[in-house]
Amino acid sequence: MAVNGTAVRAVTEQLPVRGVGQASLLLGVDLGGSHISAALVDQAGRILQRRKAPTAVEAGPDGIIAGIVELLREVISVSGVTRRELAGIGLGIPGLIDSSRGLSIFSPNLFWHNVQVVRPIEREFNLPTFMDNDVRCATLAEAWYGAGRGVANLICLTIGTGIGSGLMIDGQLVRGATESAGEIGHMTIEKDGPRCNCGNHGCLEALAAGPAIARRAREAIEKGVETVMLAMVGGQPDRLDAAVVTQAARQGDPVAWEIIELAALYLGIGIANYINLVNPELVIIGGGVAQAGELLLAPMRRVVGQRAMKVQAATARVVPARLGEDAGVIGAAALVLERLGEAGPSAV
Repeated sequence: MAVNGTAVRAVTEQLPVRGVGQASLLLGVDLGGSHISAALVDQAGRILQRRKAPTAVEAGPDGIIAGIVELLREVISVSGVTRRELAGIGLGIPGLIDSSRGLSIFSPNLFWHNVQVVRPIEREFNLPTFMDNDVRCATLAEAWYGAGRGVANLICLTIGTGIGSGLMIDGQLVRGATESAGEIGHMTIEKDGPRCNCGNHGCLEALAAGPAIARRAREAIEKGVETVMLAMVGGQPDRLDAAVVTQAARQGDPVAWEIIELAALYLGIGIANYINLVNPELVIIGGGVAQAGELLLAPMRRVVGQRAMKVQAATARVVPARLGEDAGVIGAAALVLERLGEAGPSAV
């Protein structure tokens, strides 16, 4: 929704400000393997202005950070807000991070190692800038504003180019000793499975993320298996992705259906292990692959019910994310409030 500065102020004047002075608006950035999203967000989690652009992975860290800066400039310019109306910037960065130093320690799908992220953005905009793992940001958004609102103990998974998760216990995000908690995508599911971008073999991400689903579709075509998927991509297997496989499965293609079922099996095993460990009330499933909806969720729930311990399985509901693709950028913005010590959504 495009708004000018006057419209933004009219919206935010109706909301109580949570102890951040006149700075009642937030900027959020969600950095993904394929796209970067930047948005102006109010304290009720509503997106007032947004911009999106492809992630130029080939441009390296400097090029990607320059792209983030440009998107934020556009959001500020188009919305017409002033710097004193902005409380800060939140960044959702994939992979392992060190938020105290503003570093991306390791992001396998971006091929980043020890990249300084916060400092150049904070210097450019002269605003408090905070970072966290992108899936923890999505978890914060779903917990405060989405499917997990009112739930104290939950897991949020995003299934897309990679697989990540955030964990909330007793209403608090769990980050771990090195801010590495929640890496369910790198849980070993098959000891001799395919090599993952992290360097391990048989990770859940290498078995059930979007690229793994597409890979199985290409392998089936290479073996000469009859499937509508080849026609759907104009006879070019390189154009296959998880969305095409999902569409084909919905059309009743048995090969595509089998690929989705296998992904659901691996995901169900991983989630069952997670449920046994942390005993959540809710498991929220989001990300691009999760757009398959019940096609993926139904067999996944079945596997969870079969493999998780009965008490834990009976307690944990598996539900789709409510905020969709907006969860990451809304959660990144909400990170500013969390780091400034402000309350959750009950305060608005």
